[in-house]
Amino acid sequence: MKRNETVFRLAFCAVCAGLSTAALWAGAVTGLFDLTALLFAGTVTVVMRTEAGERLSWVSVAVTFVLAAVFLPEKLLALGYIAVAGAYPLLLRFLPKRGVPLVVSRLIIGSALAGIYFLLIKFIFTGAYDTGEAKLIPFILAGGVVLFFIYDRWLDIFARFYEFRLRPRLRLGRRKK
Repeated sequence: MKRNETVFRLAFCAVCAGLSTAALWAGAVTGLFDLTALLFAGTVTVVMRTEAGERLSWVSVAVTFVLAAVFLPEKLLALGYIAVAGAYPLLLRFLPKRGVPLVVSRLIIGSALAGIYFLLIKFIFTGAYDTGEAKLIPFILAGGVVLFFIYDRWLDIFARFYEFRLRPRLRLGRRKK
């Protein structure tokens, strides 16, 4: 690998980490766009994986998580980033691509995330569980699983769009020979 290519990949990862951290901060400060910030950060992770490679993308996700954990007023968004928006787009290549295994693997991951949020609501954020809003919690968790499926589909569509349509026009980074 040439030195210029390494410098470009490092700089690209640093810019992506800064952009993701800024988006997460804006989502945490407004309180309205926190899921949108996670979606945007996941999209940035897809671009970063394509341009800079797998190894530097993991480092950039870790740096973004640390920055988000330090600077965000709402730390739960940093945990959402590392679980869903940062690591999941990098782990997608290890999951099945078609058929019943695709649905089963996504259902397991979505259910695991719903279980984690249920435990957070029940044991950490006990105010919502105690005030009578407990009847809404299953609907909120089911909505989270549906939203996860939509997010998973978005990442797949965007990754293909970026690789085959947008990347050749932008002329960024390394090229396959």
